[in-house]
Amino acid sequence: GLDVRADRLPLELATPWLPPREDDRPWLLRGDLQLVGELRPVGNAWRGHVRVSSASGGMRNSERSRRDLLSYNGLQLEAQFDPQRVSVVFGSTFNEDGRIDARIATGWDDYAPLSGDVSLRTDSLTWMELLSPDIVEPTGLLEGRVALSGTRAAPSLGGQAHLTNFQTEMPALGIELRDGDVRLEALADGTARIAGTVRSGEGTLRVNGTLGWRGDDTPLVLNVTGEHVLASDTRDVRAVIAPDVVVRYAAGQPINVTGRVVVESGRLALEGLEGGAVRSPDVVVLDPVDPERAVETPLALDLTLVLPEDAVVLSGFGLEGALDGQLRVRQRPGTEMIGTGTLEISGTYKAYGQELEISRGALIWSNDPVANPMLDVRAQRVVGDVTAGIQVRGRATSPQAEVWADPPMDQSEALSYLALGRPLSSASSEEGRQLDAASAALQAGGGLLASQLATRLGFDDAGVMDSRTLGGNVFGVGKYLSPKLYVGYGVSLLGTGQVLTLKYLLRAGFDIQIESSTVENRASVNWRKEK
Repeated sequence: GLDVRADRLPLELATPWLPPREDDRPWLLRGDLQLVGELRPVGNAWRGHVRVSSASGGMRNSERSRRDLLSYNGLQLEAQFDPQRVSVVFGSTFNEDGRIDARIATGWDDYAPLSGDVSLRTDSLTWMELLSPDIVEPTGLLEGRVALSGTRAAPSLGGQAHLTNFQTEMPALGIELRDGDVRLEALADGTARIAGTVRSGEGTLRVNGTLGWRGDDTPLVLNVTGEHVLASDTRDVRAVIAPDVVVRYAAGQPINVTGRVVVESGRLALEGLEGGAVRSPDVVVLDPVDPERAVETPLALDLTLVLPEDAVVLSGFGLEGALDGQLRVRQRPGTEMIGTGTLEISGTYKAYGQELEISRGALIWSNDPVANPMLDVRAQRVVGDVTAGIQVRGRATSPQAEVWADPPMDQSEALSYLALGRPLSSASSEEGRQLDAASAALQAGGGLLASQLATRLGFDDAGVMDSRTLGGNVFGVGKYLSPKLYVGYGVSLLGTGQVLTLKYLLRAGFDIQIESSTVENRASVNWRKEK
């Protein structure tokens, strides 16, 4: 025979045998095991007994975590086997006051009877944070009891699990889920029925579906419905939705989401939205913001978003209005999200210092990337018998803007009515120069976007600037490479010249400025005093 005894085996030895985590973080285990076993011959076979115990241990989510996501005390596992049967008994306290017990008995061949049961009770749900980085401080009571029967080749499950008083915060979305109640009931046909509700905001989200563990088709199917559900409540986005979607998942396959979501009410603060800029194909991201969370779950999406009239309010970049319409979004794993549909914009738009009424506004997708729709926006103001406005058309990544007027007139005159509210002949010399610069910038394609370039492209400023070496206005951009060093580049609005500007801040309000243009070079020492 053979006798085995081992003391203080660290749990970390099991790390290489564990499956990789979806977020690519390492398994951080603490604790040690004691192992006692014996093996004795019985004819041409064997019988034996193994006992594994551990006083305490746990697992953390990261090295910086101050607490365990899962901890245990008094773990005991005992297994016995002989030529005909094998039985296992397991028990442990976990997460302070939780308890799990299991008993399984069966034979060695596929047709051997199977019996057993598993019971679980805990009111510490911190382990749920492993399921999603958005789940923070979950609480509730989870109880379950499952009975095993059938054979090894065709096991059957019975019993149920029940989660009550579930509550968790989701800081990334600014919401709190509460009053959660989810029940799972195992059925004799090898499936389980799932039914649950959870509240968010003033609404209730309902989940109904099935879970199967026989076969490889679609083990999880969930129907998710609700009304008045608060889906996001951050400074930049607030959305109250009525979903009617189906979620399907099978091991090794992408999560499949289909259905329809009605946005009952919403608010978008455009200037604060992250990821608002469409990245150029030439841009390569060397380091994600959080590499540990850069793993993406494969997703197959076919979802229709419905925005009723005046349900979604927009603000930012001079726009104050509402968004309505319908947009179907589709995405296959590894591909860009594609949209089909039209969203209408209404409200007012500030341009050239004036508040303009949006007479026509549409974002149009025709199997186009969601981040790059076609624009068709027309905003105007009325001055006496003249209607002047600005029209924007083209792709969101390269819009084209033009000023118009009714009755028709040249662009400078139309721009005068739009910006000043009176004809060009009544403008002062300074106003005339400003209009000339705005007109030239508009023709260069920058008038509409100048106020947004700094935010969207990462520059510290962008727009019409003055250049001494070119003797006039330039349309340019600039950025501080350090708190003291500024670099700018501009293109002349009244010719073909270009200028490069370097500015270095000294002490006591002094700075050195160097301009190098296609006309001449110039250097100066400047001094400013704040009053």
